[in-house]
Amino acid sequence: MEQKKFMDIQRLKEGYADGFVPGDLIVIQEKFDGSNAAARYDAETGKMVAFSRRHTLDQNNTLNGFYNYVQELNPEDYKDVPDYVIFGEWSGARNAIIYYPENTKKWYVFDIYDVREEKYLPQSEVKAFAETHGLTYINTFYVGPFVSWEHVQSFMDHPGYGEIQEGIVIKNQTRLNDPNSRLPFVVKIVGDKFHEVAKMNHVKKIQDPQKLQERTEAQELVKSVVTRRRVEKELYKMRDEGIIPTEWCEQDMKTVARNLPNRIYTDCVKEEPEVVRAAGQYFGKFCSVISMNYAREIILGPTGAK
Repeated sequence: MEQKKFMDIQRLKEGYADGFVPGDLIVIQEKFDGSNAAARYDAETGKMVAFSRRHTLDQNNTLNGFYNYVQELNPEDYKDVPDYVIFGEWSGARNAIIYYPENTKKWYVFDIYDVREEKYLPQSEVKAFAETHGLTYINTFYVGPFVSWEHVQSFMDHPGYGEIQEGIVIKNQTRLNDPNSRLPFVVKIVGDKFHEVAKMNHVKKIQDPQKLQERTEAQELVKSVVTRRRVEKELYKMRDEGIIPTEWCEQDMKTVARNLPNRIYTDCVKEEPEVVRAAGQYFGKFCSVISMNYAREIILGPTGAK
C-alpha cells in the first residue's frame, strides 16, 4: 500500500499571517511532542496498516509500539473507509517533553486525509470520526472565528498532557485544502523553550502579536477599498484601452498581472488617500494580492481565485 505522508506544517511567520483574516473559521490545537503516526485500512488484506512519518511499519519496526497498537484495532470498524488515512501523534517514546504517565502509549488523532478525494477532512468530521471509533482526538483549545493573532497567542502555555506545552497548531477551516502554498492554511507556533530555530530574537520577531495584528488590520483596510467592483471597473478600462482583448481568457493573466495592481494602487492613492496612508507599508502588497485574486475570479471564474 502506497503511503500518504502528512503535510509539512510551517512555523508562523509574518507573511503567512495573511492567510488568516477575521471571521475565518479556525481550530487551535495543542502541538504534541510525539511521533507522527498514521493508520489505514487495507481492502486487499482486510487488515490495518501502520505508518511512521516516512515508513510502513511491521513487527520489526514498530515505532515504539504503534504498530502493535494498530494491530489491536478492529479492521471491521474501518473497512467502510479504505480511502481514509488517519493521522495522529503517538506518545510511545520519550521526547523533549515528558508527559504525565497516563498520557503515554496513546495515539492522539488530529487529521484525516481522503486519498480518493485528495483532501483533508474538516476538523468537525475528524473529531466525530475519532469519537465514533473509540480514538482519542487531540486536545483542542478553540473552535470559532479568527479574531486576532493576540487572541491566538493567548492559548499558549496551557498544557493539557504534562507540565509543559510545546506549542499550538492553528488550522484555517475556511481555507481548508487551499493549494496556495505561499499562504498555508495550517501553521504552528512553538513555545520559546522548544523553538525550532536558533535565534530567539528571530522567533520573537516573526511571532510578535502586535506586528501580526497591525498586518491584519492593514489587510482589512485594504480590502475595504480594493473591492471586486473597483477591479472589475479597471479591467474594463484596460479592455477599452486595448491592453487586453474584449473576450479575455487565461492567456491574458500575465498581461493583467503586469498592469492591474499598479493601476489599482494609483486609483486608490487618488480616490482613497486616507486609507492608503493608514495601511502604510502594507498597502502595496495587499493591494496587489487582493486585486489579482479578484482578477482571477472575474476572468477564470470562482475556482481561479487563490
